[in-house]
Amino acid sequence: MTRKHKSQSIQTISYKLSRALRPWHRRLGILSCLFILLLVVTGVAINHSQALHLNKSPVQQTWLLDYYGIATPHHIAQFGSEAQPLFITDNRLWLGREQILEAQNQLISAAFLPNLLIAIDNDQLYLFDSQGHLQETQNSSTGLPRGLEALAIESLPLDATRNEAVNRVWLKTTSGYFRADENLIDWIPEQPLAPLQWVMPEDLVDADLIQYARSTNLNWERVMLDLHSGRLFGAYAVWLWDIFGLALLLVSLSGLWLWIKQTKSRR
Repeated sequence: MTRKHKSQSIQTISYKLSRALRPWHRRLGILSCLFILLLVVTGVAINHSQALHLNKSPVQQTWLLDYYGIATPHHIAQFGSEAQPLFITDNRLWLGREQILEAQNQLISAAFLPNLLIAIDNDQLYLFDSQGHLQETQNSSTGLPRGLEALAIESLPLDATRNEAVNRVWLKTTSGYFRADENLIDWIPEQPLAPLQWVMPEDLVDADLIQYARSTNLNWERVMLDLHSGRLFGAYAVWLWDIFGLALLLVSLSGLWLWIKQTKSRR
């Protein structure tokens, strides 16, 4: 084969390769463009997460919460008034839309006292100020009886010895009834003289508050991070992101090849 024939053969192969690469270059280019756009948008959002308040913005879309497997709380109870709701979702206590406690066990009951909030689970009692700041936690090591089941607030009527109303706190436990002293420090085993009105939850619970409590388990910063890394689409999506990266590399190489061929043909 002469040098001229070799040159023509190389040109033919190069021409066929260029024709084969062009449609794939366009297809991969569109795919890579979308991939880069996704990375840029999510990357900028992550870098400015605090400024955009993504870390404090709960996801409230039900379908996205379902996708992440975040279930509705099993135990839901609302106390207090409509203007100042106090409600329980499993082991968390809420004052309005502010979470004020995440206990180790499922909470049982909660109530308002003058300038005070009180909540119990089966082993501990929690005292808050009126703004919802935790002030004290009591358990068996501080003298709290074990096996708490219910909470009652007894309002004593005014008499000659008292100038203001007094509220007594009672606990129902697996071992009987206990009354707190005036400072809520000591718990005295005692049988109530009259039937107590145990703190009971409201019949109706605000659905918006329940949805909000559920949404606080996921914020938009987490979604952006998962979308940026590909983990939002499952474990195998990370490999798909790698394929997109290789596609971007192929677009770059094929584009360079086509550019070189066009430059040579113009000469």
